[in-house]
Amino acid sequence: MSEYNLSFMQTVIPKPEIMATRKQVIDKIIEELAEQGIQVFYLNGREISSKETFLRKAAEAMQFPTYFGGNWDAFDECITDLTWFPAKSYVLLYERPDIFAQAEPTEWQIAVDILRSAEEYWQIANKPLNVFFVS
Repeated sequence: MSEYNLSFMQTVIPKPEIMATRKQVIDKIIEELAEQGIQVFYLNGREISSKETFLRKAAEAMQFPTYFGGNWDAFDECITDLTWFPAKSYVLLYERPDIFAQAEPTEWQIAVDILRSAEEYWQIANKPLNVFFVS
């Protein structure tokens, strides 16, 4: 797994008047990682409950080319390309994946298998892709 400078996330007890929302925390993580040359993709799982919505939202988040076919083979092909997003590494933050996992467990498992395979592919290419599931 790649190392990221997450010093901005120091463990302190915040004052109640400066508490951050979940979205603010995620936005800050994305901003800080982007400043380090890391391309961050974000999937809002609250909008994903099927294979079709997963593929559509992933294609939007990662700005897949117009030839993206909207199927698992095309997803696998595009997530191991990403030439349109040059970066030193990639992070996929997938918030609330449990919604898709519970709605379509078989399709969810295919998505996980492809994501894990893509992580391995990019690790070998020395340009890591790290997938984080945020519940």
